[in-house]
Amino acid sequence: MFRTVALAAFAALALGSSQSGRVSLEAADCSSLNMMFGDFEVGRAEQYATVPVSSGTLELRPDFNGGVKIERGTGAAYGITACIAAGARTQGEAQAAANEVRLSVQGSRVRVTGGSSRNWSAHLIVTAPDGANIDAETSNGPLGLSGVSGTFSLRASNGPISLRDVTGKINARASNGPIDVGGSKGEFDVETSNGPISVKLDGQRWDGRLTARAQNGPLTVSVPSGYQSGVEISSSFHSPWSCQVAACRSGNRDWDERSRSLRIGSDPVVVKLTTVNGPVTVRER
Repeated sequence: MFRTVALAAFAALALGSSQSGRVSLEAADCSSLNMMFGDFEVGRAEQYATVPVSSGTLELRPDFNGGVKIERGTGAAYGITACIAAGARTQGEAQAAANEVRLSVQGSRVRVTGGSSRNWSAHLIVTAPDGANIDAETSNGPLGLSGVSGTFSLRASNGPISLRDVTGKINARASNGPIDVGGSKGEFDVETSNGPISVKLDGQRWDGRLTARAQNGPLTVSVPSGYQSGVEISSSFHSPWSCQVAACRSGNRDWDERSRSLRIGSDPVVVKLTTVNGPVTVRER
């Protein structure tokens, strides 16, 4: 069973066929996705659905190798677009396989199902109004959020998680993949196993709390000069450090035989960043 997908850019996503919720063939632009299946010919299809926010927590489960991107939307419904691709020996067979893939929406549960071929992939792009409530899980695909607010439960296996200017309550877990966080507010609890964490703090304060933990992966932190909110960065004692901020020179650190820690900012600590068995890099933005 041969099924390999390469993504040049992650911009759009789609779904197809539903028992609950409106499904049509109005699709977002999927042209920036480059999905390939080795030397096979590639067929493509696009599908679109909406799910009312009132339906409850939106559950997103793209198939194996599928990704999810969530962006800010308006109104009282989630817009869901699926970009579908399938590979086969001939163009006709590839297109037929792509046309068999369907979006399934049952209440607030979103799934993608295929036909007889397994050489296919679907990537979902979701527009989410403010106050969204979303549970998303990917396997061997990326999971990205940008400019959205609400409550998000996110899990990625063998793929990255990206959180840019996201606000609200965020719980994110990655296995064998990186997590990238950028912003200035929100209640974040993120953790990765066997992958790096990168945190880019904006402005002068973090409004809320941010906790990030890396197991067996590096931790990289970018902090603006003069950052006021308290930031605590720690690691196991044998982790190598590269620190380019004034706090490293002013003595706001604690090195002992069990752990290493650095404190940045004069206000109470609201950002806690930790790695076990990984190097630490701290730099000014």
